[in-house]
Amino acid sequence: MPFQITVYEEDRIIDVVYPPQPSAEDVTDYLKRIRETIAYMNGPWSALVDQGQLRVMPPEMVATMASLNAYAQLHGMKRSARIVSDAASGLQAWRMTKKAMLTIPTRTFETREAALAWLRNPDDE
Repeated sequence: MPFQITVYEEDRIIDVVYPPQPSAEDVTDYLKRIRETIAYMNGPWSALVDQGQLRVMPPEMVATMASLNAYAQLHGMKRSARIVSDAASGLQAWRMTKKAMLTIPTRTFETREAALAWLRNPDDE
């Protein structure tokens, strides 16, 4: 199962759903498609990253996704919300954020609704 990418143009949100066990081919395809999507946004946008189904991310994939996050921040990503299923996946998401050295607001959520609300209403902190 490949990564799913959905764009909510009105909210300027790129929504990515990770597969449970991404293959190297899945990651290569995703990197190409997400870079095209980021270029399409052409300005500020927010990320909704659903890692709720992801079981374990291999160390090399953590490094790849950290690089992608750094790229995304340089190309308009202004907020990032991650959906995780448990404490272990939350720690994995945190490690990736740290490795990418993101300076934008980043939060972890257990539900899609809470994550979308935070992205759509940045002033409700």
